[in-house]
Amino acid sequence: MAETTATSNPPDVVEISASDLPACCPPAEIDPASLHPRVYLPIKKGGGHAVCPYCGAGYRLHSDSV
Repeated sequence: MAETTATSNPPDVVEISASDLPACCPPAEIDPASLHPRVYLPIKKGGGHAVCPYCGAGYRLHSDSV
C-alpha cells in the first residue's frame, strides 16, 4: 500500500504498487475533507507516472509492480 501522510508539503514522488491501482490523491485511506477533492490519476499497470493537479504530488508505479 502506498505510504503517504496528509501534510501541506506533499512528497516529491509517491511510489505505489499495482495493488494500489487505481491511484488517487489524496489516497483512499486519508479523509480528504480537510485536503482537496479526491482525483483519480491515470496510471496503468504497464507503468508510468502522474501528478496531482491540486497539490502537485507525483505518483509513480513501483518498478517491481510492472
